[in-house]
Amino acid sequence: MNSTGWLLRPLESAVLAGIFALAFRFPGALGGWLEPVAALAFPLLLMEAAFRGRRAVWLWLALAGGLALFFYWVPATLATMGGLPMPLAVLGAALLCAWEALGLLLVVLAARTLHRRAAPPLAPLAAALGAALAILLWEAWGFHIYPWTWGAAFGALPWTARAAAFLGAHGLSALAWGTGAFAAAALVAGAGPRRVLAGPALALGAFLLLGGAWFLLPRDGEKHLDVAMVQPNFPPGQRWKGMEPEMWRRSDALLKTQGWPQAGRPTLLLWPESAVLGRDDRQPDPRFQAEATARSVAWLFGTEGGPYNLVRGEAAGRPTFLLAKTEPMPFGERNPGPAPLRRWLDRQMGIVSQEPGELVPDCAFAVPAGAGDIRIHPLICSEALMPERARRGLALGRADLLSNHTNDGWFGRSIATDLHAAQIRLRAVELGVPMVRATLTGKSGIAREDGRSEVWGEPLAEGAYGLALDWRPVRTPARSPWLRPFLMSTLLAGCLLVGWKAHPRKP
Repeated sequence: MNSTGWLLRPLESAVLAGIFALAFRFPGALGGWLEPVAALAFPLLLMEAAFRGRRAVWLWLALAGGLALFFYWVPATLATMGGLPMPLAVLGAALLCAWEALGLLLVVLAARTLHRRAAPPLAPLAAALGAALAILLWEAWGFHIYPWTWGAAFGALPWTARAAAFLGAHGLSALAWGTGAFAAAALVAGAGPRRVLAGPALALGAFLLLGGAWFLLPRDGEKHLDVAMVQPNFPPGQRWKGMEPEMWRRSDALLKTQGWPQAGRPTLLLWPESAVLGRDDRQPDPRFQAEATARSVAWLFGTEGGPYNLVRGEAAGRPTFLLAKTEPMPFGERNPGPAPLRRWLDRQMGIVSQEPGELVPDCAFAVPAGAGDIRIHPLICSEALMPERARRGLALGRADLLSNHTNDGWFGRSIATDLHAAQIRLRAVELGVPMVRATLTGKSGIAREDGRSEVWGEPLAEGAYGLALDWRPVRTPARSPWLRPFLMSTLLAGCLLVGWKAHPRKP
C-alpha cells in the first residue's frame, strides 16, 4: 500500500464508524428517518469496501469504532457504578467493542467469501444471501455481551417498524445487510444504476408491502386499561426502609390527579425495577394485597428476593404473582462460567451473582377486567432486548400486554437510556401488543403495537405518568417460534443453491 493509502484507510474507517453511529447514537433524529437510512447505508458501504479488497483490519476498525460510539457510555458506568479505576473501565469497554466487532467482521468476511466464489452473474445474490444468513447467526449466537439487534433501527418510523410483525427484528437485520451486500457487489462489478439500486428498492418495497399487510392481520377483542407509572429517581442499588411508603405517596398523588380508578376500567399501577429493595419479597404477605385492594388497583412492582431480581403483582382476590429475571446480564448482574469460576469472580469483584429465574406456563399477571382478565407479561430491564425471550414469555403467559421494569440509573445522564428504549420498541410490533415501560430514573414510556413509540421526561428525573390504553392485540407471524429457523433455513438453502449453480460441472 502506498503512503496515500495509509492515510485514506484510517479516514475511510472513521467515516464508516460515524455512519454506524448515526443508526444507533441519535434516536428519533430527523423525524426518525436518520436511523433507518443509516442502518441501510452502513452495510452497503462496509461491504463495498470489503469487496474491493480492503484488509480485514480496516474493516474491523470501522466496526470497533462504530461500536465505541454506540457504547461510549460504558466506561463511565463501569467507573462510577462498578467501582473500577477509569483506565480499567476504558479497557473493559474497549474489549467489549473489540469482541463484538469481531463477530460483525465475520459476517462481512462470510459475505465476501461467497461473493468471490460465485460466478459473476450470481455474485451479488451470493453476497446478499451470505450476509443475511451470517447476521442472523451472529445476532442469535455469536460474540454478544450486550444483546442488541441491527434491525432495531427500523423501529424509528411506524411504517418500517410494522414490517417486524412479519420478519421480527432479526429478519429486519437480515434485510438490511442482505440488500446492502447485493448493492455493494453490483457497484464493485460496475453494474448500471438500475442493478445497483435493485437491492435498496427491494428493501423499500418490502417495508411498504409488509407495512400495508399489517393492517390485514387478525385481531382479538378490544382491551381497555388505565396505566399509572411512577419514576421515583431513587439512587440505583441503594436500600432504605422508606422506599415502599415513598412510592405509595407518589402513586396516591398520581391516582388522585388522574381520577383513577374509573368505573368500568381497570387500573394498573406500575413500579420500575428496584422500586423496593432490602427485603425478600418471595414470602407471603397479605398486606401487599390489602394495599392494592384498598386502592382498587392491580399493582405490579420491581423488587428482590434473595439472589433473584423479581417483579411481584397483587390484585384483589387473586393469588400473588412472582416472576424472577430469567436472563441476568453477563458481568453486570451475573458473572459467567461454571459455578466455581463464578464464585471466584464474585469474591474478586465483591458482588453476589443473581440467580436466573424460570419461565413457566401462565407467567402473566392477571388484572381483573369485568367479564375477563387482562394478562400482563413482565420483562425485567435487559430481557426486553431479547426478541426470543419476549416471545416465549408472551406465549407461555397468553398475555395481552407487555410491561418493562427498568433501572436506568446506572447510565447516569448518558444517552444509554434512550438507546435502551430504542432497542426494545420492536417487541411491541413483533408480538402485536403494547409494551409499557417504567424506569427507576430514566425515561418511562410506551411502545405500541402499530409501531409508534414515546418516551417521557429526562434522565435522572422524577416522573409520574398516566396512560389510558385502548388496543386490540394483533396476531402477528413473528409470534411463531418457527420464524427465525425458517429465515435461517431459507437463506441457507439459497446459499447452497447458488453455490451449486456456481460450481463448475463436467460436460
